[in-house]
Amino acid sequence: MVVAKGNRISLLHHVSANLSSVSVNALEKEDPCVLWHKRLGHMSEKGMTVLAKKNLLKGMKCVHLNKCADCLVGKQHMVAFKSLPPHKKSELLDLVHSDVCKMLVRSIGGAKYFITFIDDFSRKVWALPLKSKDQVLGMFKQFQALVERETEKKIVESILGHLMHIAKSKRLGTNSHLQRHHS
Repeated sequence: MVVAKGNRISLLHHVSANLSSVSVNALEKEDPCVLWHKRLGHMSEKGMTVLAKKNLLKGMKCVHLNKCADCLVGKQHMVAFKSLPPHKKSELLDLVHSDVCKMLVRSIGGAKYFITFIDDFSRKVWALPLKSKDQVLGMFKQFQALVERETEKKIVESILGHLMHIAKSKRLGTNSHLQRHHS
């Protein structure tokens, strides 16, 4: 089937075609009952029977629907996730989450990474810049001293992620109360 013919002039193709204002779509003949079911927004068989009895559905005398995949999907409902007991701590510094992130662009001060500390109770976030990952342990010690001085409380637990690996290989000490939790 040839739709249009044209000539190439330089880098352009000039096409001369007779376009029809009528568009033709070829479809497989569908059962009128299924077609009306789709047109009416997947109406129930009972509702369509009422309309057919009133002669409101052209070309339909009796209504019989097979199982419609779209209707079955629409009737499914989402199953709720199992609810876990809340694990939010009841006091400041009972649990502090921490993570080290890499920045795409160095900061004006030359930092390539930043470390975040998030108090589980208050959800307060501290984000501190790091020039290299070897500063993580020192930055944690500074953070720990700062918040313990300000709140007059000790950090009970810390989800340290990257920090605990460094702590084991360096000098956090065996008497430390900090633990690694998988989050």
